[in-house]
Amino acid sequence: MRLKNQIWAGIVSTFLSVCSLSSAQAAGELQHITLSIFVNPVGAPQAFLHDDLVHPMGVDIDIVYELQRRLMFNIKDNRVYPLPRTDGFARLRNGTADLVIGGISYTEERAQIYDFTPVFWQSSLGVLYSKRSNITSEQDLKGKRIGVKEGSPATPYVEALGATPVYFNNLTLAAFEVANGDLDGLIYDRPPIKDFVMNVKSANLDVTNSEFGQESCMYAFALAKDSPYTKIISQTILEMMADGTIDSILEKWKTK
Repeated sequence: MRLKNQIWAGIVSTFLSVCSLSSAQAAGELQHITLSIFVNPVGAPQAFLHDDLVHPMGVDIDIVYELQRRLMFNIKDNRVYPLPRTDGFARLRNGTADLVIGGISYTEERAQIYDFTPVFWQSSLGVLYSKRSNITSEQDLKGKRIGVKEGSPATPYVEALGATPVYFNNLTLAAFEVANGDLDGLIYDRPPIKDFVMNVKSANLDVTNSEFGQESCMYAFALAKDSPYTKIISQTILEMMADGTIDSILEKWKTK
C-alpha cells in the first residue's frame, strides 16, 4: 500500500524548499565518490537473490541504480553486497557501510541511531500460516508459536496477540517450518511472504487478508548517523517520487 500522493506532495515541497541544492546542482553531485552499499535480501519484491547470486534484484536495487545514474557515485567493488539487516546496521555504526537497503523499515527508535532517507513505500505486516491450520487472521494466534525475525518491528505484535515469539534469521527456512508444522505461523512484511506463497504453492501456505502494522512497514534507506550523503540522497529520492520514477519501479515489481 502506498502513502497517499497528496501527503508526499507536501513532503516533497517542504523538503525541496529548505534544501540548499537545486536539481541542477544535484545532478552528478557525488561524482568521484565511492559508496559501500549493503542489501538485506528480505525477499521479493524489495530485494532478493535469484539465479545470479552476485547481483541482487528488486525495488530497492532499482532505486539505488537510479540514484547512481543521477548522482554519478561509484559503488564499492561495483557490487551491492547481500548482508543480514543486523550486520548492515552494525556496519553503519562502525563506519564500514554508507548505505543499507532492502526492506528497511523507518522507526523513530532507529532514527535515533541512524539517518534515513524519506519513506518511499509503505506496506503492512501479514501472518503466514499453513492452510491445514485453524488460523484465518491475526486474532487466531493466541497461545501459538509464531516466528518473527530477530530485531523486527513485528515483535510487539506477536506479544500483544498473546503468542510466543520464536526468532528466526532466514525467512525461507522459517516458511518451511510453518509448512512442516514446526511453527504455527510467522509475522513478516506482507510483500515477501505473499511472493513466497505465490511461487511455492507446494508448501500449501497462505497469508491473512487483514492488514496491520503499517507503521512498522515504512520502507526507506538507512545511512550512518550524520552522514554527509543523507541530504543529497534524500533530495534525489524525493525528486524521483515527484517525477514518477519511484511509482514506475513499484509498478514494475507489481507491489500493488
